[in-house]
Amino acid sequence: MDHTAVRKLIISAMRQQRMSLDRAAEWIANIFDAKLADLAPAVDSIRREGARNKLLDSPPGVLQETAAEARMSSWYSGSEEGDELWPRLESRIKSGPMADVVTEIDNASTKVVANLADPSVYGLRKRGLVVGYVQSGKTANYTAVMAKAADAGYGLFIVLSGMYDNLRRQTQVRLSRDIVDHDWVPLTTDDADFGNVVNGAAFLARGTKSIAVVKKNQARLRSLRDWLRDIPQDIRRRVPVLLLDDEADQATPNSATRQDRQTRINRLIRQIWQEIPTGTYLGYTATPFANIFMDPNDDQELYPADFIIDLPRPKAYFGAERVFGREPLNDADDPDPGLDMVRDVPDEEAKELRPPSNREARQTFDPALPPSLIEAIRWFLVATAIRRARAQHDAHSSMLIHTTHYIQPHIAMQGRVQALISTIRADWQDGNIWDLDGCYRREAMRAKEVASVELPAWSKVKQAIARVLSDVRILVDNGESDDRLDYDRVVDGKPVPETVIAVGGGTLSRGLTLEGLVVSYFTRTSNTYDTLLQMGRWFGYRTGYEDLTRIWMQASLAEEFRFLALVEHEIRQDMAHMERMQVTPRQLGVRVRAHPGRLAIVARNKMQHADIVRITYAGRRLQTFIFDELGRSVIARNQDAAKELVTSCRKVVPERQILGLPRWIFTDIPAQQITSFLKTYQFHPDQVGLHGDHMIGWIERAAPSNPWNVVVIGSDKIHRRDDNSPIPLGEMDLGLPMPVPAVNRAPLRMPEPGTANIKALLSHNDWFADLPPGLVAELGESSADPRTIRRERSKGRGLLIIYPVSCRSTPMGPARKTNSRRDMQAPDHLIGVGIIFPEVEQEGLAKDGTYYSVHPDWEVEAVDEEDLPQDREGSHIIDGHKVGIRP
Repeated sequence: MDHTAVRKLIISAMRQQRMSLDRAAEWIANIFDAKLADLAPAVDSIRREGARNKLLDSPPGVLQETAAEARMSSWYSGSEEGDELWPRLESRIKSGPMADVVTEIDNASTKVVANLADPSVYGLRKRGLVVGYVQSGKTANYTAVMAKAADAGYGLFIVLSGMYDNLRRQTQVRLSRDIVDHDWVPLTTDDADFGNVVNGAAFLARGTKSIAVVKKNQARLRSLRDWLRDIPQDIRRRVPVLLLDDEADQATPNSATRQDRQTRINRLIRQIWQEIPTGTYLGYTATPFANIFMDPNDDQELYPADFIIDLPRPKAYFGAERVFGREPLNDADDPDPGLDMVRDVPDEEAKELRPPSNREARQTFDPALPPSLIEAIRWFLVATAIRRARAQHDAHSSMLIHTTHYIQPHIAMQGRVQALISTIRADWQDGNIWDLDGCYRREAMRAKEVASVELPAWSKVKQAIARVLSDVRILVDNGESDDRLDYDRVVDGKPVPETVIAVGGGTLSRGLTLEGLVVSYFTRTSNTYDTLLQMGRWFGYRTGYEDLTRIWMQASLAEEFRFLALVEHEIRQDMAHMERMQVTPRQLGVRVRAHPGRLAIVARNKMQHADIVRITYAGRRLQTFIFDELGRSVIARNQDAAKELVTSCRKVVPERQILGLPRWIFTDIPAQQITSFLKTYQFHPDQVGLHGDHMIGWIERAAPSNPWNVVVIGSDKIHRRDDNSPIPLGEMDLGLPMPVPAVNRAPLRMPEPGTANIKALLSHNDWFADLPPGLVAELGESSADPRTIRRERSKGRGLLIIYPVSCRSTPMGPARKTNSRRDMQAPDHLIGVGIIFPEVEQEGLAKDGTYYSVHPDWEVEAVDEEDLPQDREGSHIIDGHKVGIRP
């Protein structure tokens, strides 16, 4: 038989008749009076394709992979000839601004669909989670997923679209435009949320596809639940449902304080899921903390028990790591150092903008605009003019001002900004261009390395300023405002490119996309990871104005976003690890690093199922690469700690100098002397993974009897200037027979003097600093696996390395040519420390910082139900007998 023709017939039967793969094969065999063995090549081909799609390398995912479930789940062979919705959506994407990422969207959405419950298996239900990045295009992914799922046999689509009217409407408009056509029954519209749907069984029973985009509002969810309950069970069982929860970490997780209680929205969504006999609950979020903290042992809960899929970070995406940078996790890790896009809001200015907690006092709160906000507004005007000078006349350009979630101060801020714009307009008309000219000179070149379009000269930018000042609008978008962001305005039949300064709070802090966001002024704080990340509306794509994006915030907030970049990276590492191990989220919880300061992962009442877990230091190598550059007391304290360590080591064993080099080794030093050093040495607070108390705790609990080797390493190199004169790096007296020559470690150019980031202290060979030198030469290629070498050769010993770092360190080699580093500004030599912990068997006792994990039990910040936004939308009324039914 023709393999290709048989394959098409089987897939057609699976999709049109909602048959399983095996049942479709039997049906086709009976029609053609053929043997099943004759169809085996086609059946095996479809099964292999489904399995491959389920395990696509990009994006990585965490899968349920028991033998029976794998066979049942490997059902989706990808888009097929005859599909309607995905080919149409793909064509639309290719003709729009996301054309360059259509392949990424196709691959990622195929993997998601391959992990959904097979729609041909009635009674099969699965729960999963898709993790993206804030403002990274999650909507584009789930629109593609819905299109492919509809082509493949899913019949009813319920999208839970956050809590606000404007976000629900934005989602409805996109889905109506991209996938809904005249053959569908829309149960909601652009202006009307779920209302009264009668005779729903009439169109569901006949296979008519339907969609509802519903807010997480009690009344709406209750109506949806009751509508489902009214449809006969046998009909619902034959209609595969995709319950897609956008912003799944908001309101969905249970935040009731007592474990035997549930919040109303959590209970209603659970009840809706219980009314779906066949289908998939699919959560989407960029901040999955609450979802992975749900109780995995509660089958009624919405914990992603079957799969977690991590969407890849697109190359053009600007996220927390790209903007703020992050710390490396290990020696092989080379993270982005961050871009020069963040501007400081002094603490005193942020405090002036913070409204009082008293309700009456807030009614009259009207502070003057601080200098930092005035500068931010000026740059927004200049940056928008630059975009127009780059011929981006039809593009939206937005600025966000987010200083508080309280509503009344937004109105006062709007008035202040309008007054400032009026003043700037008048000054410009009078020929006073110096404020904006100066802003251009200060800012325009500071992120030039990411520009994809050449920066126009001020003379060209100046020509566009007047029109920008004429077009700019200042509006308030909050829970009570009637003047909402609308990027679909049409005047005289033509789309209007918006130039808008949006002042707001809650409605601008989650889900909603600000098109063409150039400038963000952000002073609002949050106590939890998820809320802070979600408020970063500046994350996303900035094609054509990558170099113009700026964020004004307090320095402490910038550091918290930098920390969260590390948290994001680690979570995704755990997800990739689960996929490699082929375990489910239910079997192995995801860890989330705890903040060393004020931030909580999620609200306390959402961590009922979370446990503190201890992560082993065994065999790990850590190094100091961030230093307090100007703190004389810290520098002196660390020098004293090193001297005391050397003195104590010399009392145990004489030092041995290695081959006449400036390198000394002490062997078999008791662990107590290492912990004494760690108690005295002061690590820089920005090095999240280096906490003296954590390391001390691990050594005392897991390796109290393991001996250590201590090595002091100096430099034997002579560094020279361009004129060949030697650079005097200096030396340090640590109590050894001779002073130790300091090593050259020039810091990165950013940050500026005060904090020195040298990026790396140790070299690869330092893994073996306490082993015989001849051995290192013999290792050859095997040295690429240093941990195994140490496990075999060091016999359970730890290694502590002391490096004096010269206060005269200067860029050398490529770093001097690229201007990526600067001279060290320290008043005296610094003490660098490298630590390689001993391998131990008792890893269960290990402690590395503090992480939280559902073990496997977990949850993130809930909304106080007394502060839920008002529902001011209409209700869609529909009678199933009166809609167009396909024969």
